[in-house]
Amino acid sequence: MANISPANWNYNTAAHLLRRAGFGHNGSLVRGKSQASQVAQLANLTPDKAVDRVLSFGVSKSAGPGTLRSDDDSDFNKLTVWWINAMRNSGTPLREKMVLFLHGHFATGRSKVNTTLYHARQNALFRAYATGDFRDLVMQITIDPAMLWWLDGQLNEVGRPNENYARELQELFTLGVFDFNGHRNYAQSDVVQAARILTGWGVNEDYKKRKIAAYFSPGRHDTGAKTLFGPVTGETDAQNLANRFSVQSNDPMAPNYSAPQTEYQILVAKIFDHIDTEGRPTAARFMARKLWKFFAYDPAVDAGTSRADLGLIDALADEFKNTPDLKSKVNNYSLKSLLRAMFLREEFYADVTRTVKGPVEYVVGSVKMLHGKLDSSELTYIGDRLSAMGQTLFNPPNVKGWDGNQAWVTSQTLLKRFEFARDIANSDASRNSHLGWNLKGYVDPTATTRQAVVDRFLTLLGPMQIDPDTNDALVSWLGATDADLQLTDPNYLDTYVRGLVNLILTLPQYHVH
Repeated sequence: MANISPANWNYNTAAHLLRRAGFGHNGSLVRGKSQASQVAQLANLTPDKAVDRVLSFGVSKSAGPGTLRSDDDSDFNKLTVWWINAMRNSGTPLREKMVLFLHGHFATGRSKVNTTLYHARQNALFRAYATGDFRDLVMQITIDPAMLWWLDGQLNEVGRPNENYARELQELFTLGVFDFNGHRNYAQSDVVQAARILTGWGVNEDYKKRKIAAYFSPGRHDTGAKTLFGPVTGETDAQNLANRFSVQSNDPMAPNYSAPQTEYQILVAKIFDHIDTEGRPTAARFMARKLWKFFAYDPAVDAGTSRADLGLIDALADEFKNTPDLKSKVNNYSLKSLLRAMFLREEFYADVTRTVKGPVEYVVGSVKMLHGKLDSSELTYIGDRLSAMGQTLFNPPNVKGWDGNQAWVTSQTLLKRFEFARDIANSDASRNSHLGWNLKGYVDPTATTRQAVVDRFLTLLGPMQIDPDTNDALVSWLGATDADLQLTDPNYLDTYVRGLVNLILTLPQYHVH
């Protein structure tokens, strides 16, 4: 497939873009039509201009609240509420969606990093790099205070290398254990050598000024020669010889000499230069696949599968790797370029494979599209709601982050989603309600058929395609015949139209994007 054509660009595809690249539309409706204003505006543009509008935002310096108090529930609630509000109210939802992705990708949790200042600073780093240079972000995260604590970087020193971050840097953050052809990308010896390169870093905490900062201690750094990515018998026999590199900081005259505090930058740069056994850029492939999986679906690229999506992912990887930086004239692994390429592909809009929304997507998206409110009382509990659905912000389950997709769905978490659907559907923003929306703003009082009411809500909360039996059940909920419609009767609206919204929010089609 190629890029989506203007002829195939319409209201449905524009809504699809907003759901996947953000959390849906903002709840503002077109007067006299069953359309959301934000979606209609994008639908009236060409695909290129619509995608560019979604991507049109600069670097953010916004940061949430944080303290150095240890394991303080109130502090973590304040930070969670701040971020939920940012997702709910931001005029650039893709930025917050990318922060959510990066939070899961570089998973760092309260279970070990238990002060909010660390998390607030890391969250701000993700926001600043949401569509920036991913290679530079990896360099920054390598010496990020939260990551140094999370994966024991501050314990890593000469003579006692700690392998935790060195392993996850390669396995989870950049390369993956195996390439698409099933060959290992790195050996255990590469983990050890990378750990030696990363020795010497620690974290300073200034309680008086409420600041944290990474620092480099030359005396704790291993200055000896380190060599990575050479073929290792029994592990990486097929390793591309061009990947091999070495570095040292104990001999200024050596050809592979570098200043000790910059060795980590060389390591990251060489990781991004890594070529897999099919001659393709390993990190670019890895990230193109992971981002496509997050925003669209899990692509078939591995040997032994149909590999139906290999051409797609390779095209995206090339766009990612080969984006030129106009200042330095080198490739800069631009997330913005990768996202733009993704959002323009026909496959991104194909109604074939869907991905289950995460709890944050489900809750924030529902509130946004209903133009609902989350007052301070509800926000106090929003973190608990998300946790009950399986996603605790600032505390992913492990270093891999959340598995996502179908792993979100269990009998217990689905019940919690249904409880939230019930609560928001039946809450009235005009009353003393903590979680509410304005039903009258959504209802077209001139509608004369039950089907028209159903279609309106399916469009405004989707659009969604449902089977005839489900459609008939929704229509029947509103009454036995069209004569039963009472769209000016407050009691009918509260019972039946709110009930309809509740039912739609529990449909399987609503739980995927």
